[in-house]
Amino acid sequence: SMCEGGELFTWGQNTHGQLGVGSQTTLTSKPQLVERLKGIPLAQIAAGGAHSTIVSLSGAVYSWGKNSFGQLGLGDTKDRDCPTYVGALEHWKTVFISCGADHTAVLSKEGLVCTFGAGGFGQLGHNSTRNELLPRVVAELWGARVSHVACGRWEVPVTCLLRQYTLVYVSSLDKFYFFGSGDEGQLEDKREPKQLIPLPINSPENTGKSCQSNDHCRCIQSVFVSSNPICYNFHFVNVFMYFTQNSYPNGIATLEDKEVDAWISNSKCPNSIKKNIRLIFSSEACINGSFLDKRDKHFKTSKEVSGLDMSEVERFYMKISKNQTVYQEV
Repeated sequence: SMCEGGELFTWGQNTHGQLGVGSQTTLTSKPQLVERLKGIPLAQIAAGGAHSTIVSLSGAVYSWGKNSFGQLGLGDTKDRDCPTYVGALEHWKTVFISCGADHTAVLSKEGLVCTFGAGGFGQLGHNSTRNELLPRVVAELWGARVSHVACGRWEVPVTCLLRQYTLVYVSSLDKFYFFGSGDEGQLEDKREPKQLIPLPINSPENTGKSCQSNDHCRCIQSVFVSSNPICYNFHFVNVFMYFTQNSYPNGIATLEDKEVDAWISNSKCPNSIKKNIRLIFSSEACINGSFLDKRDKHFKTSKEVSGLDMSEVERFYMKISKNQTVYQEV
């Protein structure tokens, strides 16, 4: 769970270090603070079967937990019990990440997709069933400018077999692409049980509507059908409802110009404003997130580059100096 103040709390099973709080315990029902991420302005978190990842507002990716198939993207198969920086994605400009049971997919600002981890079902989209220990660009999607990505899995009833797949959406083409483990009758168009490269899913016929915005979920029900008495449709519907309802990460609390204008226009600085000021300025993560360079330079954040726009910091303090009550509160 990510708080507005930028703190990340985890709880549950920790057999592979997937909580990111060390390996002292294998199970906890009490939320634990992930200390390693303090001060980092988080944009999004994602959890897989037994691994976890986060993306910061500056596009940095950290991963931890189970790594049997390389799903952490760190170049090996060693589990991590604390968040570890994924150096291979340093210049990727990551804006979104999704975790499957044992694989991970990352979306860049330019619409490129890279995947890593388990590839046994073709869910990495590299025309093979090999595992990938490092992030690898899905070549078949090059130039498509993907806007959404989601990793998924389901268990086949009775057999308890676990199937894994990846779905992407290209808004400019209004098309969904699927790769990974399908099932006979899963899709309208018959295809191999293991789809090794991204292929478009047949669009609904004669709907008279584009699969844009809220029409996605209605369209999906006619895209996915199953001849099997036990229907798997709901898995795909859930994924695409996720696309339409949760496409954009809800980040931490950061400063907005309109909000600051409201502060300085109020001469009394009521408790609501004081509460907001305390929320942001008591958190390193919120402060860092508030003053990130907006000209893509924040994607270059490193030990050598702060990623902060110090001119914005100066402008902010000049602005609030017009209201001494607010200035003193900050």
